[in-house]
Amino acid sequence: MAANGSRTTTTPAAAPRTATMRLPFVTAEFRAPDVHLPRVSMPQVSLPHVPVPSRDELTAAARTAQDYLPSPRQAVYFGGLAAMVAFELIEWPVALAIGLGTALAGRGETPATSATPAPAAAKPAAAATSRSSGGGRSRSSSAKSSTKKAARDGGSS
Repeated sequence: MAANGSRTTTTPAAAPRTATMRLPFVTAEFRAPDVHLPRVSMPQVSLPHVPVPSRDELTAAARTAQDYLPSPRQAVYFGGLAAMVAFELIEWPVALAIGLGTALAGRGETPATSATPAPAAAKPAAAATSRSSGGGRSRSSSAKSSTKKAARDGGSS
């Protein structure tokens, strides 16, 4: 027996382990639980082979995803709309209407036409056409005479 009145009892390994503690007015006995868990073996599951994509496949997937993303200019525009809504400069229905209107208006544009206002190749072609027909500055003599006749006939009657 110990000096404080408690006693520990140990039993052989086959018997359950217990500990008894005797205090004034109380005696406590602690026993380790005797739990028998079943042994379960896990089934062997073979994992399917997943092929690793090649660099070309990853590049094609990235390009496909990039086609669905807005251009950087559009992303800044719509981000600015979102920021104005977040800072309560405009109401969200107004921003929604502006964004939808802009998206629908730009729907027919291709990236090349939205970036440049007018193609430069069309201007020289129009100038060449006007030069071949007299430059557009002077009319042919038959056109001048028919205009003068129409003015005289209309003015005299």
